[in-house]
Amino acid sequence: MDKFRSQIIDIVDKGRLGQGLEDDEILQLYSTDPESPEAFYIMWAGRQLQRQAANNIAEVHAQIGLNGSPCPKNCQFCSFAICNGVRQGKLEMPLQDVLEYIKIYQEQGANAILMMVTATYKFEKLLEMGAAARAVMDKELPLLANTGDMSLEQAQQLKAAGFNGCYHAVRMGEGVTTTIPVERRLETIDNIHAAGLSLSTCVEPVGPEHTPQELTEKTRICINSGALSAGVGKRIMIPGTMLAKYGQLNNLVAGRNVAVYRLAAGLKPRLNCAGGTDLASAMGANLAWAEMGTNPRDTEERTEKGGRGVDIAFCKKVFNDAGWDVLEGPSPGWILD
Repeated sequence: MDKFRSQIIDIVDKGRLGQGLEDDEILQLYSTDPESPEAFYIMWAGRQLQRQAANNIAEVHAQIGLNGSPCPKNCQFCSFAICNGVRQGKLEMPLQDVLEYIKIYQEQGANAILMMVTATYKFEKLLEMGAAARAVMDKELPLLANTGDMSLEQAQQLKAAGFNGCYHAVRMGEGVTTTIPVERRLETIDNIHAAGLSLSTCVEPVGPEHTPQELTEKTRICINSGALSAGVGKRIMIPGTMLAKYGQLNNLVAGRNVAVYRLAAGLKPRLNCAGGTDLASAMGANLAWAEMGTNPRDTEERTEKGGRGVDIAFCKKVFNDAGWDVLEGPSPGWILD
C-alpha cells in the first residue's frame, strides 16, 4: 500500500469516530480520485456515519419559488442573473397560488417548507407572504426563508412573521462569480442567529472547475456556521449561463463530496444535503428538496410543469431506494417559540 492510500485510510478512520477532521485532512479527501478504491471507502464511511448521525432517517423539505425576475446580484450560475440574460420581465407568484402550494406540500407530507425569493423581491412582501402561509400551515411545521442578505432588524421581522429559520450560504466563487462580498454573507448568517432563527446552509453550487482548496474553505465555513442542515450540492448546468461552459459534476463526484462533508463535520448537523441525486443519497445525503414555483436551477416559470422540480413522493422514493427511512411529520429542532 502506497503512502497516499495509507494516509486516506487513516483520515477516513479518524472521521468515522464522528469528531470531525482538520482542514488538511479534508483537503486530502476532496483531492481523492473519485474512481479510486479510497474514494469508495470514503463514500462507505460517510454513509455509515450519516446513518448514525440521523438514526437512518431522511427528510424531504419543500421549496416554493415566489419570483423569477432578473436579479442584479449577477450570480453567474443562476437563471435569474441579469448578466445571463435567461429571464425576462417581472414574474411573481400570486398569494393564492402560494397558499395552494403549501396545501399540496402539507398533504404530500413535507417535513419543512421554504419560501425562496431573489434580491429584487420586496422584503415587506416576503413578510406578508410568510405571515399568510403561517396562518394556514400546521403550527409545528417549520417555515424557512431563502432571501437576500439582511440586517438584524430584518431577520427579527422574519421571525415575528412566523419564520423558523433561513437558508443562507457563502457560495462557491462568492465575490468573483457573484457581486456579493463574502463578508456580507457572513454578516447575514450572524444576524440570522442573533434574531433567534435557525440556519440551513450548504457548500454550493459546486462545478468541475472548483478546486479541493475552495471546497475545503467553504466546508470549514459551513461547519463553523452552526447550521441545522448542511452538505455539498453540485451546480446544475443551465444553458445560456456564464458558467455553463464548465459543465456539471457527475453523480460519482457528488457522492464522494457528500461523504467527505459528513466525515469532515462529524455527527452534526444530522441533515446532510446534496441536491437529491440517487448516488449521493446512497452515499450519505439524507435531505432532499421538492420544488414548485420559480427555480434558479431552471428556466421554466413553474418548475413543476416540465422543469426539474420534483414532488415529495419522488424524493421519498429516492431515499427509500437508497435504504433510508423517511421522517413522518415536522422536521425537529427548528426554533418554534
